[in-house]
Amino acid sequence: MRCAVYVRVSTDHLEQKTSLENQKHLFYSYIEQQGWELAEIYLDIESGTTDKRENFQRMIQDAEKGKFDCILAKELSRLARNGELAYKIKRVLQSRKIQLITLDGAINTLEDNTDKFGLYAWLYEEESQRISRRIQTALKQKAKRGEYKGSNAPYGYEVIDKKLVVRKDETVDVIKLIFYLYLQGKGIEAIARHLDSLGYPTPAQIAGKKNAGQYWQGTSVKLILKNPHYVGDLVQGRSKVRSVVDKTRDDIPIGEWIVIPNSHEPIISKEDFETVQDMLKSRYKKRPKAKKHLFTNVIYCSDCGTSLWYMQDRKGYVCGRYRKHGKNACTSHFVKEDRLKKAILTELRALINNVINGNDMVESLVNKVNKTMTGEKKKLKKIDDEILQLKEENKELIKLLARKIITEDEYKETTESNRRRIIELQENKLDITELLQCHQEGNNDLVKYQRVIDEILQLNDLNEELLHRVIERIEITSEKEVNVHFRFAKPSLFLEKM
Repeated sequence: MRCAVYVRVSTDHLEQKTSLENQKHLFYSYIEQQGWELAEIYLDIESGTTDKRENFQRMIQDAEKGKFDCILAKELSRLARNGELAYKIKRVLQSRKIQLITLDGAINTLEDNTDKFGLYAWLYEEESQRISRRIQTALKQKAKRGEYKGSNAPYGYEVIDKKLVVRKDETVDVIKLIFYLYLQGKGIEAIARHLDSLGYPTPAQIAGKKNAGQYWQGTSVKLILKNPHYVGDLVQGRSKVRSVVDKTRDDIPIGEWIVIPNSHEPIISKEDFETVQDMLKSRYKKRPKAKKHLFTNVIYCSDCGTSLWYMQDRKGYVCGRYRKHGKNACTSHFVKEDRLKKAILTELRALINNVINGNDMVESLVNKVNKTMTGEKKKLKKIDDEILQLKEENKELIKLLARKIITEDEYKETTESNRRRIIELQENKLDITELLQCHQEGNNDLVKYQRVIDEILQLNDLNEELLHRVIERIEITSEKEVNVHFRFAKPSLFLEKM
């Protein structure tokens, strides 16, 4: 049996690292006693209340791919500390027929020991809730003492000794400019484009976020306009997460906010701030959901890579980055929808006519498949024999690792090499099986191929179903040239896959 070992600790403190090594040896010993095979060790340093753990997610994905037969964990809380997530894991494992064993003896699906699963899931979630409540109470007390408890200071401020202090850089000027422009009647998207034209850093860039965008967004401008910290009051506790299970943030009524008046230097006057709040309320409009057009999510700008947006008044598409951020970000790359349809149909017909000759095209495809099948069944037998040999070798390696005859690195290197070879063999086996199936269904393919050819050659208009079937991506250059990337190198290759 191929075993995946899952190990999780909450921090990277020294005592936790020592625990990791002890757990590993515990699992090695258990796998050796059972005569099983170690498939992979998945390690996370993260809270167990969420499934957003890198190696946990990788383990679930590997489970979906059938890369192991069993998951070993020290206890259920290592996998999940909330009931919903625990049952989600259980459903995934049951659907893939993967066993779950915890070394504390609480869960063992091999022995049908699952009757206490719900009880343990509930107990671990309750423990997490109690810890969360203690943390929230401590943070609330800090807020009442006037300490700033956010992960990032508001744009224009920095945190020094747990207090908000006005930065000595251009960000303060940006805040003043945003409020000034809005009071002058400029919209939030227009303000964002203006900030881009001046080259001011975005809030994410100032915060040092890895995925910080280059351009200002209207949402960022709006958040600044609504932030009460800019009048000098420390306002915290405006929202909270629902629970350790549900990370959705709910707004807290204004009367329950923790407000410390005049706790730091203001950037905006209270009069201007209140005027802006009134203007925001009066300008709010619920926008209708954007209509999806034929080339939505298919057509892109060749220069910046952004999707092109459909413009109803112009009956065509324009670069989304240019539309949102102006000429400082990109150029229009405009193209009419009717022209795009004609260009694609013309190119598609030309490609097919260059490589087919009536029914000879279909016959040549079938002949090619028949020739390819020669000797493939013998290859399948050789592949199965080699996979079996590699699996037996992995079983011997875990015994050597447990006895410390080989190091963990040596075990990992060899089993990883074997694993890659097994995956390669399985992929080859799948390819051969698909070819065999293609051969058996050849007569049906003849009709399908001919139908697709006739459909493309006789079509006078481009529909959404055909568009997404044959086209992967369309790019529009600054000179308004149309570059079409088909899902096939040649139409003949595409037809073989149909």
